[in-house]
Amino acid sequence: MGPIDLSWRSFVEKGDESSFSIIYNKHVDDLYSYGISLGFQKEMCKDAIQDTFYKLYISKDKLSQIQNITAYIFKSFKHRLIDLTRKNIKEETLDAITESFTVQVTVLDNIIDNEKTEILKKKVISLLNGLTDNQREVVYLKYMIGLEHKEIADIMNIREESARKLLYRTMEKLREQVSEEDFPEVLTILFLLFSLELFR
Repeated sequence: MGPIDLSWRSFVEKGDESSFSIIYNKHVDDLYSYGISLGFQKEMCKDAIQDTFYKLYISKDKLSQIQNITAYIFKSFKHRLIDLTRKNIKEETLDAITESFTVQVTVLDNIIDNEKTEILKKKVISLLNGLTDNQREVVYLKYMIGLEHKEIADIMNIREESARKLLYRTMEKLREQVSEEDFPEVLTILFLLFSLELFR
């Protein structure tokens, strides 16, 4: 059991508010970035975060069976974003918004310093355009957030084996389109793109 899960146990069983603060501080930035990446507005992401943790706080007595609080928080946050969206847009456009894992590439302009990087930038743009929304999301959850396959599966509402295969096939797809020599650098630019764009 990891430190976050231990903090959750301490909060649930003893009402330790400092443990709850640890959980909040550990997840708040990642949740915000995740929400922005899914295409939601900044204020809605902030509201959903507050709503998620408020519900978590007042419902702790009913959540003692939760085994992995990180996965539960991400899933609850995603559901809350969808609930908030339903209040603001027509039902028929919901899927288009919640399924769009948007990544902007303009941030890379700030790190262009040589011709090779310019070529790799174009390759990264091509790679991103070639990935499905689910492929982008699984890479983000795995390599930016560091979640396990089981947690990713829970958040994305798929089976664990499906999450594992999705990630494997996504990384194979990336590798097939990049030379062995350039692959590490392309991945570095890709993850830098995630971190700079999503955490700013």
